[in-house]
Amino acid sequence: MLQQLKNHVLVQTFRELKGNPKWSICTEPLWFIPYSLFIPFQTLYMRKLGLSSVEIGTTVTVGFILQMFFALIGGVITDKMGRRKATVIFDTLGWTVPCLIWAASQNFWWFLAAAAVNAAFQITNTSWNCLFIEDCPPKHITNAFTLIQMCGMLSVFFSPLAVILVGTYDVVSVMRWLYFIAAISMLAKFLLLYYFGGETQVGKKRMEETKNLSYFSMMKGYGRVFLTMVKSGKMRLVVYFMALTNIIQIATTNFFSLYVTEKIHLSDELVAVFPVIRTLVMLAFVIGLQNLFQKLRMKVSFLVGFLMYIASHLLLLLTPEKNLLLVMGYTVLEAAAYAVIIPRKDALMAHYVDQKERSRIYALYNVLMIGISVPFGSLIGWMFELNPGFPFLFNIALFCLCILLAMCSRDLSRLEESIG
Repeated sequence: MLQQLKNHVLVQTFRELKGNPKWSICTEPLWFIPYSLFIPFQTLYMRKLGLSSVEIGTTVTVGFILQMFFALIGGVITDKMGRRKATVIFDTLGWTVPCLIWAASQNFWWFLAAAAVNAAFQITNTSWNCLFIEDCPPKHITNAFTLIQMCGMLSVFFSPLAVILVGTYDVVSVMRWLYFIAAISMLAKFLLLYYFGGETQVGKKRMEETKNLSYFSMMKGYGRVFLTMVKSGKMRLVVYFMALTNIIQIATTNFFSLYVTEKIHLSDELVAVFPVIRTLVMLAFVIGLQNLFQKLRMKVSFLVGFLMYIASHLLLLLTPEKNLLLVMGYTVLEAAAYAVIIPRKDALMAHYVDQKERSRIYALYNVLMIGISVPFGSLIGWMFELNPGFPFLFNIALFCLCILLAMCSRDLSRLEESIG
């Protein structure tokens, strides 16, 4: 058993990783665990401090607008400042500082200020990805993303601690302490990664190339980068996959609980069980079948994953009232599909993005994803109002489109040869 564990592809990958990729994985729990403790109760905390629904919605809207701004300038800042320095500065600004503001919040204006500062994390969506990817051997990229995903999965098991604390003590007092602890834990993560990591070779080159360029002149270069993305078949495929999976997750993340309570009429208490089951399934799938999927071609893995997604959604739509077993079946299939698709989708972008323009391409991608989230969130909400099953039927159509894209892509077929 021990020998099998040592020979597992994820264990081998972790042992062979060095520098930024390894330290990113090692420090990631310091962010994921405190985040998983406070995020389920954030809206309740705001309500307890007297915020109206309109005020809560306003903080979200302001956050989205500023996130688009920070996402856009993130590529330029990452190139000028360097991946390592930009990550530690804007992670601290975008997470540690807001956590301290949330911990001390008294009214709407405190939360509005926190949302504005928190939006700066979009810069590190670019800088951290560059830091993580650029020194990672191509053959390990998919498994490295899987290891990061596992950090997020394991953090879910700490969520019941917050449930117990909130159930035992005053919500406001508990949340203030959780935010304060999160600020310390996240700051430790940022400083450890900065200390033990280093600037990437691509980052050093880009800092040298851009040291005499102004921020304004580099911003003007986004037009050329966008045209490059549009003209490249590989980058168009990445953008299609990224955009479609982002839209798909709006329904699966935000409307699943409403569907099973309002349409299938399961109890509200059961809703809290599904994220834990989902996490267990993803962990079991990743640990048990990662070796198998490592041997499959990228295209085959995508096709299998999207077919599992379709099967899960069909099962959910055909589930009769109060049938817990079939909803569990949906959860198992959807979790397995997620475990297959998401790390490979992220790895696909890492493989296909031009190294020289990686930071600005990631920045444009982040702007695009935020821009998509706003209208499609409303559209899918409108679909749910018409019929609770419509968002999931819409997802099935998107899964079919993803399968068609994967089957028709010659670049995807040649990917394995290009990375050895």
